[in-house]
Amino acid sequence: MKPGINMTLGAVLFLVVFGISAPVLYGAAQLVKTEDAGGAGAGGGGATGGPVTVNITAQNLAFNIRQITASAGVEVTVVLNNQDTVPHNVSFYTNRGASSAIFKGELVTGPTTITERFTSPSSPGNYFFRCDAHPDTMTGTFTVQ
Repeated sequence: MKPGINMTLGAVLFLVVFGISAPVLYGAAQLVKTEDAGGAGAGGGGATGGPVTVNITAQNLAFNIRQITASAGVEVTVVLNNQDTVPHNVSFYTNRGASSAIFKGELVTGPTTITERFTSPSSPGNYFFRCDAHPDTMTGTFTVQ
């Protein structure tokens, strides 16, 4: 028995809607995942008033997070998972010009993981982090509250 025109149109409509909504929902989930990475429980570095651990992955010449948040004057632990075969680090600066360093992470060639610690600035504000080997593409904002 052949399916009717309504069944055929329904199936086509379902495939079109699914084909459009699936990538949109996946993209939205990635945004939420990135924002969650800034929270204390997700390992992205959340402003909790206490020490912060930031888990950041370098892969395909990009960081997996673009926002890190910490309280003023707390210990920040940075765990860099370099999944590339080129050198990466995570360095923190007072501004995008990188004229004054808060902390400069060690350049490591992957695949490898390195853990480093520093104290966040005592003054709240928006600061800057980057990979010193790829300063134009691997960047983010370090917010101190």
